[in-house]
Amino acid sequence: MKKAIFTGSFDPFTLGHLHIVQQALQKFDKIIINVGTHPQKKTLFSPNLRLEMVKQTLKVCNLEDKVVLMSYNGLTADLALREKVYTLIRGIRAGTEDIEKEKNLAVANNYLGQIRGINLQTEFIFVEDIFLRTISSTAVKNLCQLQQFAALMKYVSPYVHQKLAQIYLKPIFKAANFEGYLYQKLVKQYEARAYHNLSHIAYMLNMLQIYQDACDTYNGSVDIINLTQAIFLHDYIYNPLAKNNEEMSIKAGIDEDFVDDCDKKFQDLVLATKHTQPANTPQEALIADLDLSILGTFDEDIWAQYNHAIRQEYNMIPLKEYVKGRIEVLKSFLNQNRIFQTSFFYDMLETQARQNISKEIELLKGLKV
Repeated sequence: MKKAIFTGSFDPFTLGHLHIVQQALQKFDKIIINVGTHPQKKTLFSPNLRLEMVKQTLKVCNLEDKVVLMSYNGLTADLALREKVYTLIRGIRAGTEDIEKEKNLAVANNYLGQIRGINLQTEFIFVEDIFLRTISSTAVKNLCQLQQFAALMKYVSPYVHQKLAQIYLKPIFKAANFEGYLYQKLVKQYEARAYHNLSHIAYMLNMLQIYQDACDTYNGSVDIINLTQAIFLHDYIYNPLAKNNEEMSIKAGIDEDFVDDCDKKFQDLVLATKHTQPANTPQEALIADLDLSILGTFDEDIWAQYNHAIRQEYNMIPLKEYVKGRIEVLKSFLNQNRIFQTSFFYDMLETQARQNISKEIELLKGLKV
C-alpha cells in the first residue's frame, strides 16, 4: 500500500488543502494528515479542533476512510521514521517564490531523513485551478477580519465556516449592546443546525455591510443596533417543523432582561423574517431581504451548499415528501411580484434569485423519488 504524509498547521483546514488531498489520493492509497503543533506558534484553533475540522471536511467528500489523522509536534522526519512512511506531500499554489521555498524544504527534509537512515522524498502537488491557488489559511483569516463571510464559503467547508463565524461574530455581537457572557449561550443555540446557524447570521451581516457601504440611500436612517440584534436573534429558536419560530425567539430572547426591554420595533423586525406579509417599514423590508439574500447568490457552489443544508435540516422528512414541499416553497417565491422588497437588493439580486430558484425546481423535479 502506497502511503504519504501531508503535514501542516491547517489553521484552519481549507478547500485548498482538501484539493491537495484529493489529488494526492490519485497517486497514493492512504494519506496521513498530520496537524502540526508548535508551542511557540500562536494558532487560532486548538489542535483537537483543527483535527475535527479536517475530519468534518473529509467526511463531506467521503474520504475519511482513505485518510489517517494525527497531531504530532516533532519533526516531520521523525514522524516519517515512526510511521515508516517515506514520502511527503506538499502543495504548490503558484509563483517562483513558492516553488523555491518548497524545494528548499524538500531538500532539508531529505537531509534530515538521511541522518535517520531513510530516503525521505517529497511529492509536489501543483494546484492548477486559478481560484484554488488563492486559497490559504492566511487568506481565510483576512476575509474573516474584513467580515467577508459570503466569500468565505468558497474557501472552507460549512463546518469550518461555522467555527470561524463563532470567533469573528463575537465582536459584532458585543457591539450590538449585548453582554459578552451571553455569546456562548447564543452559540449553543445555533451550532447544531445545518443552515439556520451562525454562518447564516454571518452571511446576513455581510450583506448588511455591503448595503451600508454601497447603498446611496443609506444615511443613518437604519437603527443599526436594533437591526443587528434582530439578525442575531431572529432564529434563536428554530424547529424546522414549527410555524412560530420567530414568535418563540422573541419570547425566549437571550436572557430575561433582554425580553423585558425589547421594544415593538425589535419584535417587528424579527417577525419580518417570517416572510408572510409585506414589510411595514423600510427597516423591516431590509431585514427580510437580508434573510433571503442567499437566494440571489451568483456562485453555483454556494447555491449547492445552501440547498444541501436545507435538506439536512429537514432530513426527518422522506425525500419524496421533502421534494414536493420544497418545490411548493420555491414556487411561492417565483409567484411573488418581487422577492426582494428594498430597491437595493431587488436591483442586485432579484434576477439571479429567480434564475437560481427556477433551476432548483427543475433539478428537484428530475430526482427519482
